[in-house]
Amino acid sequence: MSDQNPKAADPVGDQSDADRRPRFSDVFGDREAAAYLGAFCLSNAGSMLNRVAVTALVWASTGSSALAVASFAISYAPYLGLAQVLGAVVDRYAYRNVMVACDVLRAGLIALLLIPGMPVPAMMAVVFAVAAVQPAYNAARTATLAQILTGDRLSTAIALTFSVAATAQIIGFLAGGLLSSIDPYTALTVNAILFAVSAVAVFGLVKYRPTVNKREERRHVLAETADGMRLVWDSKVLRTVSLGIWGLFALTAVPEGVAVLWAVHLDRGAATQGLIMAIDAVGTVVGTLLFARLVRPSIRGRLIRPLAFLAPLALTAALLDPPLPGVLVLAFGAGLATMTMAPMNATLAQCIPDGWRGRVIAAINAGLQLSQGLAIAGVGLVAELGVPIPYVVGAWGVIGFGIHALLTRAWPTDEEIEAAKAAAAPPPQPAAS
Repeated sequence: MSDQNPKAADPVGDQSDADRRPRFSDVFGDREAAAYLGAFCLSNAGSMLNRVAVTALVWASTGSSALAVASFAISYAPYLGLAQVLGAVVDRYAYRNVMVACDVLRAGLIALLLIPGMPVPAMMAVVFAVAAVQPAYNAARTATLAQILTGDRLSTAIALTFSVAATAQIIGFLAGGLLSSIDPYTALTVNAILFAVSAVAVFGLVKYRPTVNKREERRHVLAETADGMRLVWDSKVLRTVSLGIWGLFALTAVPEGVAVLWAVHLDRGAATQGLIMAIDAVGTVVGTLLFARLVRPSIRGRLIRPLAFLAPLALTAALLDPPLPGVLVLAFGAGLATMTMAPMNATLAQCIPDGWRGRVIAAINAGLQLSQGLAIAGVGLVAELGVPIPYVVGAWGVIGFGIHALLTRAWPTDEEIEAAKAAAAPPPQPAAS
């Protein structure tokens, strides 16, 4: 583990220090954490750039809009089952090494796409392989962060990762669009370089920590995958918080996911679509950073339940069929509603035993991706039947009120959360003689 904040670790220190507002310097001052965040930014920007560049390359090669869209949508396919199995594999190795291997593998796969004249089926196979690595990387990076930092510094670091991810998404999409308009192969070259630099940063600056899973205790990978899913379901804290995250993202992902339909409804073009998507991401960055920086740890947990209704409130406002400024406010509010994601994810990370984080996080991430996809697809399907998009989004917001009412009623108490954290904590090491 990295060095802890001496004040927070002092058993006789002022109790108020443990509840002070966190500082981002608490995270950036840790060399490992700073390197982790920098590498994650590069890797995430590379992932976003890859989606745009590949879509542009497929379009340039085939002229088929269906294949171009399929090359983007295929990035979600691994979450239909493969991601969960990969999580169990991740737990068998040092999490840092998995991060490095994933970045190196993706850099190599992207390099294959630089081969001129590659047949489209082969290109799609490579794109799927790149996408299949992403769930393993996500599971390993979350597990790595939980090894680097603990306590409220972990929650602050997770808030920063969400902000970094949203910022990298904006930069990656914009850079991908710019470079792809010049030459998709240039965009893919930059993409491969970003993954390679990320791998070097993690390998050189993040400490190696061996897996706690012993080879002789391993079972079949499918059995271990099932064990991870069972752990999520059997634990009230893991189950309820996971459902809360899925429900939140099933709501907040909708404005971005249906931005193209909203732009058409407003008789506007692609620029409006991009603006709606960008303002949603801006809301995520602003809400996450302000919530992490300004709200004390003792208050943060108590605010999760009331703030859960911010997302359905934002979406329900769509029933008013607002003009573009109103839609932008709505989208910003949806992004803002994700401010509670950092403390919820920190709770999950601290309630999962070391050695189980890969498979459990992979299962939770798969549910997250599928909940977003199903929500966006469902809203789009209803809109396809002729219902104006504002009313579909607004109705989904009303349903969201009911979903979150059920979840907040079942939310675990502070005592149950602390008990789950204690159960997941590693046993104390005997003092050296």
